[in-house]
Amino acid sequence: MSAFETETTRFIATWMQLRQVIQAANFNRFQQAGLSATQFMTLNVVPNAGMTLTELARRLNLSPATLNATVHSLEERGLVRRIRQIEDGRKINIFATKAGESLQNSTSSDFHAFLTGIFSQMSKTRREGLLAGLEQMVKLSALSPESPKPTRHADDAPQGRRSSRQSRQQ
Repeated sequence: MSAFETETTRFIATWMQLRQVIQAANFNRFQQAGLSATQFMTLNVVPNAGMTLTELARRLNLSPATLNATVHSLEERGLVRRIRQIEDGRKINIFATKAGESLQNSTSSDFHAFLTGIFSQMSKTRREGLLAGLEQMVKLSALSPESPKPTRHADDAPQGRRSSRQSRQQ
């Protein structure tokens, strides 16, 4: 196995472990708020300036159709609102409401404190190396023609097609 293959395998294993740590750290936060993981991620990605469904879907790596249902459920709970753009009436921006912003701020500050605690245990050199390496990976992956396309489900692995009859039965 080449050095790159070994490092890639090591990265994937570490990434999966880190993903589990982050999911566990956030699990209680979104459960306490009564949100699904997708609702939680969506709410925490919506900027104060708002963004369109297409932009939000691209940022979360989800299809707009899937995300539309999530945004609708957040809208029903009074956590986000949709406002048609004045300059282009075809576009609708999604914004967090005051209740949504409050939830964003409390969960974001809790998670930020969690990560700060981890970072405080790392040397400055390791922190800077980690951040520089991850930032470069993001830049390089964005340039790749094989960059991943949006997935249908954020919480699950891709699922097989279901007939409309199977969907109604569930």
